[in-house]
Amino acid sequence: MKKFLLALGLVVTLTACGGGDEAAPPVDEESPAVDEAPESEEGATDEDATAGDYDADSARATYEQSCIACHGGDLEGMSGPALEGTGLSAAEIEDIIHNGQGSMPAQNLEDDDAANLAAWLSEQ
Repeated sequence: MKKFLLALGLVVTLTACGGGDEAAPPVDEESPAVDEAPESEEGATDEDATAGDYDADSARATYEQSCIACHGGDLEGMSGPALEGTGLSAAEIEDIIHNGQGSMPAQNLEDDDAANLAAWLSEQ
């Protein structure tokens, strides 16, 4: 049983550190321009998904691809620490993403994705 748990932990850790080699999805030329934020069914615009200086939808997608295995679905922490209410600035979080900290290895994220994710996490 111990070997199984060790193997499972190794798989989860390697899964969390992998990825990032996928090509970007093609741009949908029929989607509205940024200035034309369409309203959704609830009356909210797409701009509501973008708060402050970050794109929350994109940041959440990056989090789900690169961080969720260690930090949990609700930022509550699992094998890695909780990320909600850390008091860290976006710059500090971005530095940790790029360089790692403690047992967390550096993450292979594009600079724009790391900056967007860091800005989003700093607001959580």
